[in-house]
Amino acid sequence: MFSYKFTSQNNIAEIRKKIRIYGIVHLPHFINSETLKILNGEFDRVLTASSKAVFSQKKHPINEKGRTARFSPWHKDALTDFPALSNLFRNDRMREMAEDYFSPHKIDFNDEVFITHEKPCEKPILPWHFDRVQSLKFWINLTDTTKENGAFEYCPGTHWEGHYRAGFHLSQGGAVENIPNDIDPDLVRNPVSIELKAGDLLIFDPDGFHRGGIVQPGQERRVLRGHTHPKGQRRYGDKPLSSGWWLRSFLNLNKWAGHASTRILGDKIQDQTINRNQNKS
Repeated sequence: MFSYKFTSQNNIAEIRKKIRIYGIVHLPHFINSETLKILNGEFDRVLTASSKAVFSQKKHPINEKGRTARFSPWHKDALTDFPALSNLFRNDRMREMAEDYFSPHKIDFNDEVFITHEKPCEKPILPWHFDRVQSLKFWINLTDTTKENGAFEYCPGTHWEGHYRAGFHLSQGGAVENIPNDIDPDLVRNPVSIELKAGDLLIFDPDGFHRGGIVQPGQERRVLRGHTHPKGQRRYGDKPLSSGWWLRSFLNLNKWAGHASTRILGDKIQDQTINRNQNKS
């Protein structure tokens, strides 16, 4: 069994403490082998099936032969079309963990679930980044996964930096979709390649720096990932006259403040973190 300093027993207080310190927690053996077999069958269907519970099916944006899908476990057809997947991401214990993490704030619990099937590719699955939209993620590999399979990588403790980076950008009048989030590789420190057994659960704050590895020839990676969001958060696009809309307007004095609101750095040592849409690598 793989074990890390952020490995935990299935205890709410311990889970919360690990995420607070490291931004990530590992719970071994969250799903039994019988359920894994059923989930693997539904995993293949959700990538291609015609179901109203599935609201996106497409090629992977970087992994050339990979596929992705998104579905809602709360759609009225979900329990009929994908009962094991839906019950997994409606799990009461998982909800308890998410509610404890965001308490006293309300949440949209696993309101979207991502299914990704990655195949051999010379490129990393994703570059080092943190997420623009805030969430807490529940991650499960459906097969044993090591570096050979492109294991998930995370820099423990960097979730605090991600919080501050996102908050600073938004306070300056930037939009959520324009947050610079593909991290300057020179600033990545002490990453951990997280090798998991099938059925282990990772819970992590994606404000921490993370990426997918490189899937080697003859290997694959099969991932389920539930996203829980705090209610009322800013997402892509701000409604007219909302608080986010006002922050983006000319009335936000931070837009006029220039170096009064930032540290002054020489051009040669500027942080090279960029928005994903600018990343052509």
